[in-house]
Amino acid sequence: MSETKYSYDAVNFHKTFAPQDSYLSKILELASEQYIGTKEDISQITGIPTGKTSGKVVPHILYAYYMGLISYKLEKGKYSLSLTPLGKLVRENDKYLFEDVTKMLCHYNLCDDCIGANIWSFVYYHLPVILEETMSETAMKRKYSDYFGVSADLTPLKKTYSEDGFLAVLGLLDFTEGVKIKSLFYNDSMMYVYAYGLLSSWERLFPSEHEITPDQLSVKLNWGKRFGFDDDEVLYALERLADSGIIKLNKQLVPYTLIKTSETSAVLPHLYDLLN
Repeated sequence: MSETKYSYDAVNFHKTFAPQDSYLSKILELASEQYIGTKEDISQITGIPTGKTSGKVVPHILYAYYMGLISYKLEKGKYSLSLTPLGKLVRENDKYLFEDVTKMLCHYNLCDDCIGANIWSFVYYHLPVILEETMSETAMKRKYSDYFGVSADLTPLKKTYSEDGFLAVLGLLDFTEGVKIKSLFYNDSMMYVYAYGLLSSWERLFPSEHEITPDQLSVKLNWGKRFGFDDDEVLYALERLADSGIIKLNKQLVPYTLIKTSETSAVLPHLYDLLN
């Protein structure tokens, strides 16, 4: 068993609830007003159901937080909500979180090993599967239990990416016969999403480095896998980012290196520029 120790609530913060765009939208609306109140207050204002021991208010606050859309503080039973710069942009451009650009941003952050939700990040960073390889649900549950030291409820994860789930339209995960991380192609309309993901992860993990290797990109940032890119698609996407001046590729070295020529703050305003 892993030496890592997690509380049950840290792993299963979502209880049995998958994220819903309508509830996330209401949390963002309150955060835009820098709202402060109890979960019961939030429930009364938004209509998001809650109870004394369970309910959807707290899980959706935490989903929005792990998706990088809000910041929050909990003091004496009251939640103080505020928008992050990303959350502000999302609310201005896609108030109801319908666009694939928004959903991919939420997915990327939710699966981050530093700022994301534990079960989501485990799929991409620690679950020993490659693209298009299927792991049985039994084996997946065993891996989770060994790593976290507690049992994990996978139902919200499955609901998020399946059927009419919040992130199902992205086609990233397939739970038909276990779990499969799907292989996807570069999408022109997502270019600034790819750039935002790369630069935000880079600045978080390697803040003083202006040049990184493909190994750092794939192992530490886990950038391509979160978008469903195989090695060829990673290189193609990087070349498109280089064409746009967001990075440079030094192909005189073997392997090539990535040189940072832009900042997350510069890319952020353009996330929705390429929508049809």
